[in-house]
Amino acid sequence: MLKKFLLIGSIAISATTFAKYEPWNFTVLEGSLVKSNYLPDGWGPSKKETLFEIQGSTRYNLLDLYWFIDRSNVFKDSSLSDKNGVDDNYTYAEFTPRFSIDGLTGKDLSIGPVSEWFIAYQFDYDNSKGDYASLRKHYIGVGNYISIPELKYMKFDYFKTNLYARYVDRNYGRDEDQWNGYMFNIAYGGTIYRFENGMKFGFSGWLDYDFGAKNDSSSKQTHDSLQWQNQVRFFLNNNLSVSYTYQINNHFSQVDKDSSNRNNESFGIHYAIMF
Repeated sequence: MLKKFLLIGSIAISATTFAKYEPWNFTVLEGSLVKSNYLPDGWGPSKKETLFEIQGSTRYNLLDLYWFIDRSNVFKDSSLSDKNGVDDNYTYAEFTPRFSIDGLTGKDLSIGPVSEWFIAYQFDYDNSKGDYASLRKHYIGVGNYISIPELKYMKFDYFKTNLYARYVDRNYGRDEDQWNGYMFNIAYGGTIYRFENGMKFGFSGWLDYDFGAKNDSSSKQTHDSLQWQNQVRFFLNNNLSVSYTYQINNHFSQVDKDSSNRNNESFGIHYAIMF
């Protein structure tokens, strides 16, 4: 069913005359080394770890793309009980392209604070192995950009939301091969203060709220899950920055057991290049 849905969507997009719509064009590539304190784990006690992350953000014509790849436990400093037997090279990734509906239709569909609309997609993946191990989830829905007025102590560079229906392909043996639930996502970032020498304090964050899942409550599975992360970052220049991050977790991995409701914090160093 999912393959048919994606095929119909790709045919519809290819058959549409792409309007010229270029509000801005850029690509940012960033590498980060992050030390996490008490990573939440829905299947055991929380663990400390150090991960290496590569992420990218691109806006070109109709395409609004964000993606990241996390490589866990790069210094082998944690046992990471939830990594399904691949602690030495556990990889988690998300790929989230969005296509401008304004650009596809050639019309300005802005309304109120909503400046642009998108067809939104997200793919979650990990490389864990075993009969009931791997993760493959597809999210399809609608998204937007919202214009936030400049505040006294901060300026939003972007604020976007997405509302998805979720198709579960693989989920460690739980409720697979079916449409199951929805996700509401918010992502934002901006500047708190800019110094005359070019250094600045910035902020970013995201919220994922999964809801409406048909799960088995008898096995501590839940129908919802919330992760809300906020980060404060000090930019030494346009490339190098350091950060502190705090994440609120409720029913992490859609279970209510072990450390699934434990919040966590992390410290990071980042190097970014803009093309």
